[in-house]
Formats: sequence, structure tokens, C-alpha cells
Amino acid sequence: MPFAFLLPALGLYVVFFIYPFIFAFILSFQKWNLISPNKEFVGLDNYRRLLHDEVFWISLKNSALYVLLTVPFAMGIGLALALAVESLWRGKRLYRMIFFLPVVSSISIISIVWSLMYNEQVGAINVLLRMFGIQGPNWMNDPATALWSLAIVGIWKGFGYNMVLYISGLKSVDRTLYEAASMDGAGRWKQFRHVTLPMLSPVTFFILVMSIISSFQVFTTIQIMTRGGPNNATNVLVYQIYQEAFQFFNIGVASASSTILLLLVGTLTVIQLRLSRKTVHYQ
Repeated sequence: MPFAFLLPALGLYVVFFIYPFIFAFILSFQKWNLISPNKEFVGLDNYRRLLHDEVFWISLKNSALYVLLTVPFAMGIGLALALAVESLWRGKRLYRMIFFLPVVSSISIISIVWSLMYNEQVGAINVLLRMFGIQGPNWMNDPATALWSLAIVGIWKGFGYNMVLYISGLKSVDRTLYEAASMDGAGRWKQFRHVTLPMLSPVTFFILVMSIISSFQVFTTIQIMTRGGPNNATNVLVYQIYQEAFQFFNIGVASASSTILLLLVGTLTVIQLRLSRKTVHYQ
């Protein structure tokens, strides 16, 4: 009977998740332009092409750099805000709402607003910098700053979600642990280091995994703000897949790139899971 009740949900899961995954994996060994009904089996040629494609390696490097720029800062800011908000006597709900607003805001609208703010001449950021005698850079059109600019948007978009999760984790920490640590002479820093952080490790692991997956899948901000430019400085793996599939109509190459992305994210997740188990066992 339980399986009978699960069948509708499992059916939808198979149709919209399992089948597309298998179909994309099969396409990675074929040559197809999305228009013609005929597909040509090419074996590992699509993967060989990617390995010799300079743009693919640039997009892979940019994806890794974007993850390294966004995930630690979004997690650190989220934890700091969670601790700050929970220490307040009044206004907790108001601050939670304010910091969570970017999470529920439309990513398309956010991208447009930030593009206007990054404008070299009339953007709010450079105007503010000029008030202090600083000449701001050409944020979106300079290869040296374009990816950093997108990372700032990603951090701003994500830290509120991390904050809410950390607040939930803080509420689950047994207060007697802090009382015992205080009686043993531990100050606030030692309580944070030896009580708060270890007790938040399951939440931290969840946030880390979800943040890495989300950062590897960044697309909308790049599509609206930079379109992978300038000179492929913001061309990440997901955007490269989009270009191969829907601009160049190389469905096989796009599927091969998608498979590589899946293996990369899956490998990172398994590594994090093993490290998390060892940490919990050690504690």
C-alpha cells in the first residue's frame, strides 16, 4: 500500500528527472543538431572535443572561481548575521525579513538593477566612490572585475538563506552547554569555537553542499548581465552548455558537458559527505 501511494510522485520523478538524465547521457555519445530527427553515434568524440576546447576549460575555471568567491563569503556573512540577529532583544523578525528579501526577489529584476548600479558613468556604486575621490572601475566590461562583480551579486542573493538556516540551527543548540562552558571559564569566543560551531556542523554541511551546487548552476545573472563576456571572463560551465545547445546546436557536446558537470558536482558532494562523517565521528 505505501508503494501504491508513492507511485504518482515516483512516476513524475521518473518522467521529469530520471528519463531526461538518461536521455542526455545517451545524447553525449551522439551528434545531433536538435532540428534533424537523425542522430549519429560518435562515441567519445564529444568528450574529446571538450578536452581540446579552450572555451570549455575557461568556463570550468570560471565556475570553480565563482564557487570559491561566493560560497565562503555567503556562508560567513550568513553565520555572522544569524549570531547578530539572535543577540538582539527587539526587531528580530524585522531584520530577518530585510536580510531574506534578496532570496525571494526575482533574480531577473535583481540582475537588471545590479547592472544599472555597476554602470561605469552613472551607476550608484561608482557615483558613491567618486564622492570619496575614488575612480571606480568599469565593473562589467573589464575582464579583471567582471566575475568579481557577479560574485558580489551571488553573495548578496544567497546570504539571507544561509542566515535563516543558521538561525534554525542556533535555536536547536542546548543552552545548558553554554552554561556549562561558562562555569568552566570559557569566554564568548571559546563558547563559539567549542560549542556553537560543532553543534552547527550538520547545518554547515547542508549549506555547503547546497551552496556549491547552486553556485555551479549560476546562469540567469550571467545571461542578463554579461552574456559570458567580456572575452569569456564570465563564461561559466552552465552558460557554455546553453551556448553549445541553443546557439550552436551542438546537442551532443552540450550533453557531454552536462555529464561532466554532474560528475564534478557529484564527486565534490561525496567528498564533503565523507569529510563530514569523519568530523562528526571525531567530535
